[in-house]
Amino acid sequence: MTEGRKTDNHVMFVWLETVQNIIGPAGVKSILNYAHLQKYIDNFPPNNDDLEIPLEDLQTLYSSLLELFGKKGARGLQIRVGREAARLAVEARPQISKPIKLAARLLSEPKKMRLTLEKHIEQIEKRFDYIPNFPPIQLQENEDCFLYKDEAWFESEGRTSQTPVCGLMGGMLMYLMEWITGHEHKVEEIECRAMGHSADVFRIEKRVNKS
Repeated sequence: MTEGRKTDNHVMFVWLETVQNIIGPAGVKSILNYAHLQKYIDNFPPNNDDLEIPLEDLQTLYSSLLELFGKKGARGLQIRVGREAARLAVEARPQISKPIKLAARLLSEPKKMRLTLEKHIEQIEKRFDYIPNFPPIQLQENEDCFLYKDEAWFESEGRTSQTPVCGLMGGMLMYLMEWITGHEHKVEEIECRAMGHSADVFRIEKRVNKS
């Protein structure tokens, strides 16, 4: 459930900044008007870690993107927003990203990926108000892939779909794997709560994506 949950100002700031970079200030204003989120027009939240943003606002913004752009168009935009949001987050948090990069110099590619995924999970659970209200995100390592399992991600909350809907998270994971390894790795949402599964599950391949 998103009711009562909060995320930090940084998350909403990055979301709005990213959407604005992609579709422009006028586009953001139109979306915020459509979503009845006029309080954010020309008034992005401060870029800090205070937990002040109702997660329902973020979900409403996401729902409006779906309604305005359709599933196909919204998914492409979601992935772009996810990738850009992850890039901005990495740049804005050098106290987190620099130690990961330094530690990764001594690690194999799969271990680099695991370290980055573990730090990503820490940040998601902190910034999206998981603990102690929801099960922790699970990371399973197999011979050829990682499985990232989340039972409380907001994108699939209360939705019904025949296809996966968590493009934002997919985009973030894609960017982070490329950032830490220097290569693209295939990221695929193989289960989604919107499809009736108990969790959103992403399969992240260890081998480099050559397609």
